[in-house]
Amino acid sequence: MSTKSVSDSATAMVSSLPAERRAAPLTVRAGSPGILLIHGFGGDPAEVRPLAAACIREGYSVHAPLLPGHGALPDALASVRWQQWVEAAAQGFAMLHRHCSEVVVIGFSMGALIALLLAANLPVERLALLAPALSLRGQLLVNLSSIARYAISWYYPLAGADFKDPALRALIRHRAPDADLDDPVVCEQLRRTVRVPLAAIHQLTLLQQQARRMLPRVTAPTLVVQGRDDATVDPRSAGQVVRHIRSTDCRLVWLEGYGHQLLLGEGGERVAHTIIAWLQGHL
Repeated sequence: MSTKSVSDSATAMVSSLPAERRAAPLTVRAGSPGILLIHGFGGDPAEVRPLAAACIREGYSVHAPLLPGHGALPDALASVRWQQWVEAAAQGFAMLHRHCSEVVVIGFSMGALIALLLAANLPVERLALLAPALSLRGQLLVNLSSIARYAISWYYPLAGADFKDPALRALIRHRAPDADLDDPVVCEQLRRTVRVPLAAIHQLTLLQQQARRMLPRVTAPTLVVQGRDDATVDPRSAGQVVRHIRSTDCRLVWLEGYGHQLLLGEGGERVAHTIIAWLQGHL
């Protein structure tokens, strides 16, 4: 993966920043529809919390699960299989469906792949995919994880990172607000200690393959939101979704000047507003 790719996404890297931090799922029961929010690879429900807050303000029920292996030290990801991520999301769907007559599934990045699988197999009322990670920048290198994981255990995404990059600084401060990114000692420590298990990256590639196979089975009304400047997910993934799902109501929204983290930072409110408007039929 390129240094820019690392700078833009880094959700996988920051799962290892503060060892004492433990993320938690978010559940609020209110009215229908129920909104299932699925975070990305290496992330946690904090990635989708701005959208969760917007949905709660509208009176919707919300559940954002913490996927297995996430929200703690990266070692926990090393032994998790992609099916466990899907099962955790499916359990969240079932919980919402017991309370709400209709359930909308919204997934970010890897979470969008999981959302596609749910929509292919469950009665999903509507589907929203934010930066769907069907294909990553540098996908060929990512695919090599299937072989490299037998010789190398860890990938160090910050090894060549530019800590002056505003997007990277904002993301790290979102996860570790006390980190002094102007201190060379702190930056060097991050380069050496932030790591992602290659076994987990391999599971991501398997999930990508399964999601691609399931595209023709998706018929729910679908919204795809993609940043033009995404340096983590290949933006062409959005078009691939639109071309291959069989929904008669599929909309693609391109966001100029947006990178990968669509819901974090100054532009997150606009993305949340776009999704709420779509849910209410006013997009």
